[in-house]
Amino acid sequence: MKLKFLICFFFLFQLVWAQVVAVRPEMFPEDDKPFYKKFELSSPLRVNQYAGEIDPYTGEKEPWFLLDGLSARAGIGSHYDKWIGVGLNIGIDWKANKCLVVAPVFGSLRLSPRVGENTRITSEIGYGRSLSLTGDKLSGYFKKISLGLEDNESGLGLYIELCQYGFSKITPERIGSFSIGLNYIVF
Repeated sequence: MKLKFLICFFFLFQLVWAQVVAVRPEMFPEDDKPFYKKFELSSPLRVNQYAGEIDPYTGEKEPWFLLDGLSARAGIGSHYDKWIGVGLNIGIDWKANKCLVVAPVFGSLRLSPRVGENTRITSEIGYGRSLSLTGDKLSGYFKKISLGLEDNESGLGLYIELCQYGFSKITPERIGSFSIGLNYIVF
């Protein structure tokens, strides 16, 4: 009797605790939205020809770099796990010393591996077209490369950028700039 009771007990115990779990594979395990929006604001820098000299009026040393305009860009794109992304961008760039306003339209490839718990290092290359808005009917290619640091939680970042426009106003060399700026990315 005792043996039959134990067999029935174990048999019922097995039936009670059995369950079926359905596993559904997810395409993007971390993100339900594989798209991003990006906003950038930067200022091109130029070398100060009087760097290191003492200003006779203020008595201060001249800085190495001077601000030379303003750039504002926006873009949208798709990413995989916030690590690699492809996007389309548009913007407006003002170069003060060249008296030039340019509208770049370009595609970009973005790599942003995580280097800390909440920090990513970002690199981005872009290629497209640039159109002059100053009335001199200039257009040409647009190339850019940038490197920066980004906060993973807030999406704020700091970057440096080199860009080149495929045209020139007067001289044969191409117009380009070195910029430092802030970006904000929304995933």
